[in-house]
Amino acid sequence: TASQPTFAQQTLTLNKLACLFYATEELLMDQVSLAGLVERAVPQEIAFKVEDAVIEGTGSGQPLGILNAPATVSQAKTSGQTATTITAANIENMWSRMYASSRSNMVWLINQDCEPQLTQMTTGDQAIYLPPLGLSDTPFSRLYNRPVIATEYNATLGTVGDIMAVDLSQYMLIDKGAVRGDSSMHVRFLYDERAFRWMYRCDGQPMWNAALTPFKGSSNTQSPFITLATRS
Repeated sequence: TASQPTFAQQTLTLNKLACLFYATEELLMDQVSLAGLVERAVPQEIAFKVEDAVIEGTGSGQPLGILNAPATVSQAKTSGQTATTITAANIENMWSRMYASSRSNMVWLINQDCEPQLTQMTTGDQAIYLPPLGLSDTPFSRLYNRPVIATEYNATLGTVGDIMAVDLSQYMLIDKGAVRGDSSMHVRFLYDERAFRWMYRCDGQPMWNAALTPFKGSSNTQSPFITLATRS
């Protein structure tokens, strides 16, 4: 029977992220390395804001973050689970919801407060977590043999987003060139201050607009983006 494919249209609109900094001319003359220091530090902070938006952005005037995306699957906690804990059963259930084709690309993003929960984690007599520079032989820890990356963007232990299984190849980000920096002595000429300005335009969102219901098997949906529900 003939059928027609269905396509979804996604719209990405470049949003402007800007930073403005003033410095007196005396300060710039007395501290000759200040301008260079600021010009390095501000783009790093802009990158921080963009990366944070990729995780928890609202999609309004900024990228749509994974935590707020309709395709993200929230795995329920286990029955009777203690607050602010992560168990091996949680990890097994999250792994089972990861879209099969994304497993080879996925990473675990965690808040560092989660690490004590992971270090003793086993299934039977098999460790499912390997610390860095040990048996994992990588700069990252390994959980289900996938890299574990601690970030400042993950939520505190026990809340949604403290641990996430994500395939970032399924997140689409666009920009308009690199961070652009300019300076001017005219903006605050009367105050003998120089203005430094940086701008970056970008937008992003997950490529998936909904979680996938498997063709066969259980009715549990699958996705390249898995979180763990609140444990409180």
